[in-house]
Formats: sequence, structure tokens, C-alpha cells
Amino acid sequence: MTEVLRISYKNSLPLPKPQKTLVSLAGLTRVFVWEMTVQEQQFELIIEGVLANGYAVCDDFLDKTEVQNLLKTFHTRYQAGKFKEAGIGKQSKVQTATQIRGDEILWLENESEDLAERVLLDKNQAFIDYLNQTCYLGIKDSEIHFAKYDIGKFYRRHRDTFQAQKGRILSVIYYLNLDWIPADGGNLLIYTTENNLEKTITISPLAGRLVCFESEKLDHEVTEAFAERFSVTGWLLNK
Repeated sequence: MTEVLRISYKNSLPLPKPQKTLVSLAGLTRVFVWEMTVQEQQFELIIEGVLANGYAVCDDFLDKTEVQNLLKTFHTRYQAGKFKEAGIGKQSKVQTATQIRGDEILWLENESEDLAERVLLDKNQAFIDYLNQTCYLGIKDSEIHFAKYDIGKFYRRHRDTFQAQKGRILSVIYYLNLDWIPADGGNLLIYTTENNLEKTITISPLAGRLVCFESEKLDHEVTEAFAERFSVTGWLLNK
């Protein structure tokens, strides 16, 4: 297995002002902007990774305080019994299949007034706005949920699209696991192809890390967790 190259803006030199260049993402045209904030530099690094490989990893997308605040909200909602077993399928065809998927989830409301959720949702929306402005993806909406994997749980290999629902363009995962170590398992595996050979990319679910990949193109899975595993998973939609 191959460990993915980590992107961390804290350890990167400031990006030079890019030339105004047209490239393609998901079959659509994008144009570079001239001036970039730190957040926009993160967005650019993510986009470049998706363009080159179909996926990208950005460390420190959420800072430690943001992660801690989200975990507080996460645990409060979990203890209040708000989570439910995740299923497979879409809408009326959703089925619980614990031999395939073992996480528990809680969908976030786009208009949430919880401060921790609001920070995450606003960052997610800022990424959507940037993609629409520079890549012309026509993203119209997003759906996002908390996800909790208990010890021994996993999610077998799958793809984030359904026959009846093709609106998912990009998948995004925000990890909330403080002090995670390799022995805790729970890795994200992304399957790519290089020279007609399948490659497995292994990504640890480290706190503050964002993973983004093309929903319709890449199979992926979550390996068995040996510690409680927390994340926020979402999809950017063009329908």
C-alpha cells in the first residue's frame, strides 16, 4: 500500500501568484485567481491534488480548537440519542447492512446555529464558493453528516454514487480523531489506477485533516477501527 503525500499549508512556502491558466476539473474549465488568502491556498492545493490524482489530502484544515469544539457537539448529540445506524442505498431504498457498513450517523442542518457546526459548515461553503468561482462546477448544494465508528466497525469497499442519484461531484471528509496512532486502524483506503494497475492509497484519519475526492470515480473503504473513530463526511452536489 502507498501512503499518500500529505499537504500541509503550515509547512509550505507561500504560493506564487499563478498565471491565469485554464485547466479541467471533472470535465469542466477552471481559471486561476490572482490573489489568494491562506484559506484559498489550501483550496488550491486540494484542487491541484484532485486534478492530478482524483483525490487530495490537506492537513490542518481544521485547527485543534475547531476539532475540540466539534467533538463536544458530536458527543452531546450522540449522548442525546440523535445518531442512527447508517444504511446503504438512497432514500426509500436505504437498508441497514452491518456486514458492509457499521458506522452511526447524524445529518447536519445547513442552518445550524451551533457554533462549532457553524464554523465547519461555513468552511465547507467557502470551499464550494471557491470551486464555483474558479472551476465553474455549478455546485448547488451539499449534504453532510457526523459519523462514528465504534471499535470493530468498518465500511467495505464502495463508491459514493447511486444509480438513482448522480448529483454527487466531490466527497469531503473532515477528521476529528485526536492522538490517533497507526494501531488504532480505521484508515481510509482509496483505490486508484496507474499504468492499468490498481493502487491502494492509505490515509490515516488524523484530527484536522481534510480528504477530498471525485465521488463518481474512486472506490474507497474504511478499515476496521480499533478505537472510537470520529469524522464529518459530506458531498458537494450539482443537482
